[in-house]
Amino acid sequence: MRAVGLAGVLLAMLVARVLVGAHGELRRGDALRMDDDLDAAIVHYRRAAKWYAPGNPWSTEALEALRTLGATAEAEGETERALSAWRGVRGAILSTRSFYVPHPERLAEADAHLADLMASLPPPPIDANKSVEQRRAEHLALLRDVPRPHLGWTLMALFGFAAWVSGAFLFASRAFDEHDRFVAAPARRFAAVFVLGVAAFVIGLRFA
Repeated sequence: MRAVGLAGVLLAMLVARVLVGAHGELRRGDALRMDDDLDAAIVHYRRAAKWYAPGNPWSTEALEALRTLGATAEAEGETERALSAWRGVRGAILSTRSFYVPHPERLAEADAHLADLMASLPPPPIDANKSVEQRRAEHLALLRDVPRPHLGWTLMALFGFAAWVSGAFLFASRAFDEHDRFVAAPARRFAAVFVLGVAAFVIGLRFA
């Protein structure tokens, strides 16, 4: 039960950190946007969007702000700013994917706009004979070709994280008796859980 309680506390702390981070970066982006410092605002909106958790309203609001800035810049011919904003949308979403990709419709929209924008730029010599439509199709195909994390390895990493945190807590709380004397049997057991958890976490992240 203690391990379950610890896991709940850690999860609550993690969620709180995500929400606070997203809110702070979003408000910083809003302030810069009000001061008409749009390029700096895009940076902070992108950071806010990366603080993703299911149901986090501030992460979603940051994505919408990036979308608005990207569409506005595109309409006004500000290609570099539009690229920065739409890349912010795409990068934030892909950086928070796990066994699923959040906001798939926003990702598809960002990919489409990025393909349009990149196709409109002067092509390199190797693509000089290609039409805008051809270049757009090639850019879009590359943008959509994103390797997805492996579900099994991702679950292994999550299991490993839970195991090593629980093992560390249980070692600290049960490897010593009420007189602070070392108790070998539970210490070995919980140390093994800790070591195996760290190994599973590292291996899972490596192959996810």
